Amino acid sequence: MHDLQKIEQQSKKLVDEIRAAGLKAPARIIFGVGVFAQLEKLARELAGGKPVFIITAPFLAPQAEALLRVLPGEVFARVEGEPTVALADAAAEQARRLQPGLVISLGGGSVMDTGKAVAALAVNPGSVRDYLEGLGQRTALAAAPLPHIAVPTTAGTGAEATRNAVIAAPDAGVKRSMRFDGMLPAVALLDPALTLSVPRAATAAGGLDTLTQLLEVCISAKRKPAVTALALQTLPLVRNALPACCEHPENLAARSAMLLASFISGVGLANAGLAMAHGISAALGALHGVPHGLACGILLPATLRYNRSACEPELAAALASFLNECTVAGASIETGIAEIERLQRQIGVPGDLRHLRLDAAALQKIAAGSMGSSMSGNPLPMNPENTLAFLQTIS
Repeated sequence: MHDLQKIEQQSKKLVDEIRAAGLKAPARIIFGVGVFAQLEKLARELAGGKPVFIITAPFLAPQAEALLRVLPGEVFARVEGEPTVALADAAAEQARRLQPGLVISLGGGSVMDTGKAVAALAVNPGSVRDYLEGLGQRTALAAAPLPHIAVPTTAGTGAEATRNAVIAAPDAGVKRSMRFDGMLPAVALLDPALTLSVPRAATAAGGLDTLTQLLEVCISAKRKPAVTALALQTLPLVRNALPACCEHPENLAARSAMLLASFISGVGLANAGLAMAHGISAALGALHGVPHGLACGILLPATLRYNRSACEPELAAALASFLNECTVAGASIETGIAEIERLQRQIGVPGDLRHLRLDAAALQKIAAGSMGSSMSGNPLPMNPENTLAFLQTIS
């Protein structure tokens, strides 16, 4: 319990820093083992007497249905894999018919991204595609999104802390964000006990996504001092907690550490932007179905080495923090990247893309599809040509 208490104390300190810095974040952040029990009360408070609309994955449908025994509303339990335009539009149509007062998302990053999109689309016209950056023509929301309680059941992308919903448009071969300040969840309800049953592969991929985000917010061209400070305090948690979650999934202290790290990485994404690993991951997911966290985990060491020349002091500080070193040393970068590669091997994540057997045409499409908002924050300016050259070195 001592370790759990320390993590909960750290969560309070980090939330205080988020508020003091004026960073974009959910209005209410509730962290701790057992806080899921507060959901019914929160939902009644925010729904304003109207029904609730619960978005979840099929395997979590029983938990969602149990909530409807005490709350009026409906469940959309069709989120499998990463959300597409068709899926988000189907959920939005059901929500429009229901006219709820509140959206609840119960699940991983894909569920919460769907929840954010639906909270907006339930009260605004059109398809989600109309609002996607680089695809749609709608650049504003006519009505404020419905309140949204985000309840993560995985530690990964920190979607409960962000104002964007990443949606795949398979016909265009891309994943793009629907992004508005009003899409920030009203409440992030963070109960580490909900993550105990996450399978090893998803735990590993999600944890490497968290690590990638915490490192990329430190080196992004859009980085901010307050965000970097949060990430530097959180990175030491990941090195020990991630393998512990994989090897001993019932370790509640490790699960708590990773859920906190995931949330802080989401705050970083929302306020400082990311970099190359996330840019390419979006295209790998859209074109080849590679799960987002897995793609980030594969790409992380190579993208850090690629960017080193443009962000050496910042990268050294971030990796020293990951290593829990008291001082930043000249060897921190190589030692840190080598430790990430060791961690990859330990938890079963490939170190390159060769297993995908991508041909020249596929690599060209991935390079062209990588030019989204994350890539715009890369320390070195990227275009399809130099992205292709990079991909050729790891494929």
